[in-house]
Amino acid sequence: MARSQTSVSAIAAALRAGRIARGLTIQALAERAEVSPRLVSEFERGVRPHVSLETALRLLALAQVPLTLTASAASDRASRAAERRRTWTGWQGTLADQGASSAPSTHGDGLVAVAAASRLAVGLKNAVRRSAR
Repeated sequence: MARSQTSVSAIAAALRAGRIARGLTIQALAERAEVSPRLVSEFERGVRPHVSLETALRLLALAQVPLTLTASAASDRASRAAERRRTWTGWQGTLADQGASSAPSTHGDGLVAVAAASRLAVGLKNAVRRSAR
């Protein structure tokens, strides 16, 4: 989370610097981007870091801020997934492992299977809570 906050802060700082370097006021940039001046101001100050990607890209383009995308986020995601797979200590099973003879053949059977799985999940959750006490 801290890394994404840092990225948003860097983007906001680049937007502000680009806007000022081009002699644009917040009002002028907002009008060109067809957004409110408040959105631009809050985004630049980090008060509103969650603007849409489309809006952020439009603001950056209008302020003529160069943008380079890298694949680091994708590789970070892949490395986290690999770490989860490597360190997984739980058990992964199927309904057949729980004594179900086969996949549900009707909608009603499917509901019964979901209910059984839900009961198992609630039982597991309660057992974990009791052991944590």
